[in-house]
Amino acid sequence: MKKALCLLIFFMLVGCSFGGFKPPPMYHKWRLHNSIELYDPLQEGTFSAYLTRREKDMRSCRMDPVRAESDILEVNLCLEQKGWYLVQGPVCEEADVWNKSECIKWRAKHSKPNAKPWGCQDNDPRYPICWQMGIIAKPR
Repeated sequence: MKKALCLLIFFMLVGCSFGGFKPPPMYHKWRLHNSIELYDPLQEGTFSAYLTRREKDMRSCRMDPVRAESDILEVNLCLEQKGWYLVQGPVCEEADVWNKSECIKWRAKHSKPNAKPWGCQDNDPRYPICWQMGIIAKPR
C-alpha cells in the first residue's frame, strides 16, 4: 500500500512539473472581416456580442466553436461566406485543399491568376508536400 501511494504521489509530481497536458496550438485562426466597425473594442459589452456572433455563425456552419477548426472544406467555406476569414489567407489557397474540385472552382472566381498556396513558402515545414502534390516545382 505504501509503495502504491508513493508511486501515485511520484506520478502526480512528475505530471504537474512539466505544466500538464496541453492541446495542440490552433492551426486556423478566424477573424471577422469588419469586426472593428461592428464591435468597437472601446464600448462595453461588444466583446461578448462578438463572441455570440462567432458562436452562432460557427454553429450554423456545423463547426465546433470551442475548437474553431474543421477538416471539412464545405464547413470552412460556409464560414468564409458569412464574413469570417483565416488570418493566413483564403481557405481554398491552402496547400492541403489546393487540388480539390470545390477550391479549383472557387479560385477561378475569386483568386488572382498567379495565386500560390499560403502553405507552400520555403520556410514552411510542409514545403515538401507542395512539390510532392505538384503544386510547385521540386527544388534542385
